[in-house]
Amino acid sequence: MEEKKSPCSPKRRAKLVLIDGHALAYRAFHALPADMKTSQGEPTNAVYGFTSMLLNVLRNENPTHIAVTFDKGHTFRHEMYDEYKAHRAKMPDEMRVQMERVRQVVEALGIPIFEQEGYEADDLLGTLARQAGEQDVDVLIVTGDTDLLQLVDEHTRVLTSRWRFSDTVVYDQDGVQQRYDGLAPHQLADLRGLIGDTSDNIPGVRGVGKKTATRLLQQYGSLEGVYAHLDEVAKRFRTRLEAERDQAFLSRQLAVIVRDVPITLDLDACRVRPVDPDAVRSLFRELEFRSLLEKLERLERSEEDVEASLTPAATQSVISTRTGVPHQLRLFGSTKTEPVDSVGPMETVADYQVVTNEEALWAVTSRMAQATALTLDTETTSTDPMQAELVGIALTDAPGHGYYLPVAAPPGDPCLALDVVRRALAPLFANEQLPKYGHNIKYDLVVLTRFGMPVTGLAFDTMVAEWLLNPASKNLGLKNLAWARLDQEMTPITDLIGRGKKQTTMDHVPVAQVAPYACADVDMTRRLVAVLEPELKERALWTLFQDLEMPLIPALATMEMNGVQLNVDFLSQMSQELQERLDTLNVRIQEMVGYPFNVNSTQQLSDALFKTLGLPTQGLRRTKSGHFSTAADVLERLRGKHPVIDLILEQRELAKLKSTYVDALPKMINPHTGRLHTSYHLTGTVTGRISSSDPNLQNIPARTELGRRVRRAFVAAPGCQFIGADYSQIELRVMAHISGDEGLIGAFARDEDIHASTAAAIMGVPLNEVTPEMRRLAKAVNFGLAYGQTAYGLAKATGLTQTEAEEFIQRYFERFPRVQVYIEETKALAGRQGYVETLLGRRRYFPELAPGSKASHNMRQSAERMAINAPIQGTAADIINIATRDLHQALRAQELRARMILQVHDELVVEAPTEEVEAVAALMRRVMEGAFQLRVSLKVNLSVGANWAEI
Repeated sequence: MEEKKSPCSPKRRAKLVLIDGHALAYRAFHALPADMKTSQGEPTNAVYGFTSMLLNVLRNENPTHIAVTFDKGHTFRHEMYDEYKAHRAKMPDEMRVQMERVRQVVEALGIPIFEQEGYEADDLLGTLARQAGEQDVDVLIVTGDTDLLQLVDEHTRVLTSRWRFSDTVVYDQDGVQQRYDGLAPHQLADLRGLIGDTSDNIPGVRGVGKKTATRLLQQYGSLEGVYAHLDEVAKRFRTRLEAERDQAFLSRQLAVIVRDVPITLDLDACRVRPVDPDAVRSLFRELEFRSLLEKLERLERSEEDVEASLTPAATQSVISTRTGVPHQLRLFGSTKTEPVDSVGPMETVADYQVVTNEEALWAVTSRMAQATALTLDTETTSTDPMQAELVGIALTDAPGHGYYLPVAAPPGDPCLALDVVRRALAPLFANEQLPKYGHNIKYDLVVLTRFGMPVTGLAFDTMVAEWLLNPASKNLGLKNLAWARLDQEMTPITDLIGRGKKQTTMDHVPVAQVAPYACADVDMTRRLVAVLEPELKERALWTLFQDLEMPLIPALATMEMNGVQLNVDFLSQMSQELQERLDTLNVRIQEMVGYPFNVNSTQQLSDALFKTLGLPTQGLRRTKSGHFSTAADVLERLRGKHPVIDLILEQRELAKLKSTYVDALPKMINPHTGRLHTSYHLTGTVTGRISSSDPNLQNIPARTELGRRVRRAFVAAPGCQFIGADYSQIELRVMAHISGDEGLIGAFARDEDIHASTAAAIMGVPLNEVTPEMRRLAKAVNFGLAYGQTAYGLAKATGLTQTEAEEFIQRYFERFPRVQVYIEETKALAGRQGYVETLLGRRRYFPELAPGSKASHNMRQSAERMAINAPIQGTAADIINIATRDLHQALRAQELRARMILQVHDELVVEAPTEEVEAVAALMRRVMEGAFQLRVSLKVNLSVGANWAEI
């Protein structure tokens, strides 16, 4: 008779996850960028990495129980051996201040903490793992320390990260034996007894390396076994082993993890329980960890929920989807609503409507025309506004409302004809008297212009507003900003279009899911305006926002749409030439080393330079693989040590230029326009400078022959020429103005070469006797001091000794005393108020310098250097941005056919018909030199040419 299956699922085995708190935080601290910090300047790389790994483990391992251990002061090992860990560097201040936050995260997640005076966390982990095993509980230890592999047994596994922090590996008994050439976990302490451990300053036996020690343990099983058969060991090792017997056994004793610490594992106290969402939300908000809050939420969603969120609706009915905003979604004009999806606190339920017929469209258009302001957003198929297809438009005239107009959708879904939408909305968008709000509205402006609906009357961009209030903000994305400012959790776009290889585009997502997502975007944007506008006014940033930042958006959008023409044939020929030179260099480098190897492999190159050629390694850093670094700064230090270094540096430069520009640029030409279109970012820097991406046209070298050759491929259209206008030494002119130094102001007033004039002044020689070397040093000081450079930095940059650099700077300050006054006053001001300002009032915050800051000495010094530079570089950025705004408006006002195509740092490039060149050049000079009034005149260098290199 067939046995009946039980309707009940088998009882799940208990699994205990043990977190090695200090080790995991330390590993995160060194693996993640040191500049990870909150908008208040609090460092967070260790906390973020620790928390991210913890949430990943909870999600991937799904434990029933969990606990965290921490080290606590002096241990018994220090009593046994004074030198134990004596050489280990002190915990960096930037990490020390994060450990309390790590504990707060653990406590907020409701995880018990174990620590014990006199013992290390390793000992607690060993003891807890043993006690769990005795209760037939599976154990996973999460650590950054491979010493814990000795704890692996039939109940216990160890998870640790490889070279990349996010790349993890789990070791069971077989995994340990594979890693250690057949040694079992319990033999690893014997291994340490023989070879020692430099990180813990465990001595081991001198002269016995890992290979020898492993072979001995494979043969004799243990340290006792090795010494019992010492007469069988090769004499050169036997002598060492005999002499250092006590040291070997002491080393093993230091390495053995104690498993009988006087603590008790209370499994019930360690049970995984639902967290207090308010406590976690509050802490994560303080730490600005929105992405980790999403991870925490995903823990609570079943795999079925995830799949369902990506599955198209089976019917055509309007349904609700998770927006993070309690809402009702209905067809426009209908009173029938779907159930409210309540996620997160809201005072009212939002009313979101889908517009699917022409009558409803005109009704919405009429309503929007009467609005005090129109908030808009587009849904598209791509993040590239020059190639994206329009999927839909969302509009609102008030918080709590949203209207979605679909123009593309899956087959069978309700949709409006694009021509119909264009007829209805184009006049609305073109109405300059109707203020327009948006988030990253430049993107929508470009898309809508391409589809025949240009937008005027831009009044408020919430992304730009947030950036202006805090240039270092990590909340520039709408989802982050709504979370930080409105306490609203919005749906990530990946919930609609998926991730990775399975990712689709918005036109394949049912309208019923897109509509609440799109409506929430305009709703939250409108709500954010009400929050951000008063803050801009309170901080005296409203004028800068209204008069410069918002009018600059259409200028940048126009430049993006204009694009630039490329000579593809020229780049193709250049690519061939570069490849031939690279092939030659590779052969010559390998010949100099003496054997064939992959020059592009940093590890093989390191072996070639430092093992084969024996180049000096003193003071050089090692990579995570243990090899000496071959980074550019290291190779520069090695110049002159061997002729191969010059060849390697040339090979690196050519390879980077070829891959980044020569080969990449032709592939980025827009197939519809035949031109190259970069993206300009108003919010891309903390200084106010415009940045460029996809491609980054601001990084093409201008001072090297190869860089100029690449620029030669940027050509004017037939019948046109390029006009280039470049501000002359604008940052030094700004420094002269801000400092009020009469010496600098006088040199500019006399139109002298400022670097030669500086050299003459501080070296006491006539201007006509200044040598190129004198000028080079003076230039380094002029720019270096503007960037807060110290004597140490000047010495490193110029080759001067520390003493010579100090004397040089002292003579500079004697000649230009107001510059020194500016530097000291700016540092003091930043320390008092926590920020500095440009001449136009743009602020850059330095919470590291504010009273009560926990920043380390190094962090404070770095912040002081940036504070010195911020008013100078920021004002220079303001001036070029004013010129960009004004030139864009002037070209339109005069109805010229010339068009701006590039803004690169202090340079503007215009493409003009040949017959307009003279007039446009005069206009550019007038606009740029009149952009801002300083105590010294702004000066512009103008040039005309058929390509970018010629100007």
